[in-house]
Order: sequence, then structure tokens, then C-alpha cells
Amino acid sequence: RLAGMRLVSWNVNGIRAVAGPAGLKRLLEGLDADVVCLQETKITRDLLEEPLAVVEGYSSYFSFSRTRSGYSGVATFCKTGATPEAAEEGLSGLSTKHGRTVGCYGNLGDFTPEELRALDSEGRAVVTRHRIRTSGGQETTLTIINVYCPCADPDKPERRDFKLRFYRLLQARAEALLRTGGYVLVLL
Repeated sequence: RLAGMRLVSWNVNGIRAVAGPAGLKRLLEGLDADVVCLQETKITRDLLEEPLAVVEGYSSYFSFSRTRSGYSGVATFCKTGATPEAAEEGLSGLSTKHGRTVGCYGNLGDFTPEELRALDSEGRAVVTRHRIRTSGGQETTLTIINVYCPCADPDKPERRDFKLRFYRLLQARAEALLRTGGYVLVLL
């Protein structure tokens, strides 16, 4: 627990299989967490059905692979009492098209816009920012980066390069968030 907040991170290897026909409500309640971060959801936006996306008592935030169906993907579910003040898809800020962004992207000068889009295209990160109260009673922020990191295939050197660039982007984002104060958690 952090400041009375319970967090769970779980690589589900397919959200539809773990949820079953009843959806996620029973599963989320059983985990008894304020924030549940799921990785490797393996679902695309067009296949996401209401029982998986809309769960009573929770807000949900998804990142989907734009390159392959049934590949990667992450989802963050927050109980109503832990609803974030801001949320966004991806690490670069290029995938978010609404006003309540987390911000703090760091120095992205080492990346081209095309590379940033490619790094965010596999649905590997959701970032949420929450207001919390520390055990000492001080109000601050907790930023959660829910991430499914890429692996490197020894037969595909371009995937090794992708992985290293993804980690560099994740590091830049986490460091920029830390510089603004508050807490930052990277959940894998």
C-alpha cells in the first residue's frame, strides 16, 4: 500500500480469457485494489466490448496496439475513489487528444516524431496521475505508468533497437515526472 492505496499489476496474457463471459467486475472486486494495471491485454479497440471496458465502480483507461491485432496492450482500472485527475495513452503525448493529460514528457529531442509514434503504436503504456495524501497527511501526486515492455528477438535486431529506444523514452518520461515532484511508480 502507498498512502492507503492498494495497487495490483498483472500480466493477464489476454483480457478476454481472464475476464470470462461475465466481464471484469467480479475479478476486479476479488483483487480488492484501488488501481489495477493489466498488461498484455491482447485486444484491439474494435473488439473491446462493454463488459470489458465499462465496469461499474471503476474508470478504465486502455492502450491498444495499432500495428497488430491480438498483440500487447495495457489497461488501467481505477476504483471510483481513486479516479485519476489526468490520464493518457502512450509515453510521448502524441496519442492523447483530450485536455486532461498528465504532461511532463522530458527531453524528446533524441526522437523523431515518426519514431515517437512508432514507440507508442504497440499499445504499451497508460499513464495516470492521482491526488493522494501521504501517511503524514501531506497532499501530493502519484503518477502510475502502467507499461508492457517489449522483448528483443535475437533473430530480429530491429526489435532490440526498438526495445532500447522504448526504455529510453520510458526513462525520459519517468525522470521528467519525478522533476515535477510527487511520486512516480512504473508498474510492469
